[in-house]
Amino acid sequence: MSTIETLFDELVPFEGKCESLAGEMVRAAARLRYDFYNNGMGNNTSGALNFLRHHSVIDKQLADYVRPYTTGRLYDGVYEGDYFQVAIDTIVEMTEKFVTSNPQTMTIDNAKDMFEFSDDDLEYEEYFDEDEEDY
Repeated sequence: MSTIETLFDELVPFEGKCESLAGEMVRAAARLRYDFYNNGMGNNTSGALNFLRHHSVIDKQLADYVRPYTTGRLYDGVYEGDYFQVAIDTIVEMTEKFVTSNPQTMTIDNAKDMFEFSDDDLEYEEYFDEDEEDY
């Protein structure tokens, strides 16, 4: 079991926000990873990304690169080490390193649910030719 999975098991409850700041950080990183590998970023995960950025776990450049995929843009890559996959894996690694390097975060009470940091979903309009039939 990886360190992030061990931290998840120790710090993240079955449902709801975590009691500790470290737990909510781990929960946020795990949400991004899960949505990427299982849903192609099909859900609004902006709260998780914004929570990690707000607490300086990840830098602005990484957050800005991932942000479009957290509110409506689907990942259509091949999961073979492309830049976006590396970005998601890097977020998880940075979170693991941040929490293990700052063990005090495991005892700091968490005041906010990561979902409180969510952006609105983007709405993408589909354009069809007038002659195109619906399926």
